[in-house]
Amino acid sequence: MTLPAARSLLLVTASAVFSGCAGSVNAPPSSPAGASAECPDVRTLHAAHLYGSWTVELPQAGQRGQLTLRQHPEYSASLRGEFSYGGQRSIASGDVEDGEFNLDESRDGKTLHAFWSGQLVPAACGAEIRGKWQPLPREGQPKPAESDFVLRRPGTASGSW
Repeated sequence: MTLPAARSLLLVTASAVFSGCAGSVNAPPSSPAGASAECPDVRTLHAAHLYGSWTVELPQAGQRGQLTLRQHPEYSASLRGEFSYGGQRSIASGDVEDGEFNLDESRDGKTLHAFWSGQLVPAACGAEIRGKWQPLPREGQPKPAESDFVLRRPGTASGSW
């Protein structure tokens, strides 16, 4: 093969390789929004995927603690659990649907103490939930401040399933 022919072949080969790379980088994702090859689509996760222990962070309230979730005893597609944060223990009941997470919190098992409304974080593969904690006002007490919240599975790095 002559030198000009070898250069032409090299250029054609390099061009094909680079155009293939560029095409794969710019190609639209083949998985649904919120999913990747390593993670499930968080919109498809159900209550059973959330069973277990979670760390609790309430940054604006300056509190940390733990949440344990399991199957609700009366509603198999729902969640039941216990919070422990700020020196208090609470009961939690709620659901996850289409990536939306909602829990009601009660300190006495009869009255609502707070609402937890959030979203499963797609990049965390279902191991992190972020949202808003909204405590209910109590008669004769100042209105409690809301806080963002972060729930994370202990021992999992963000982005691992």
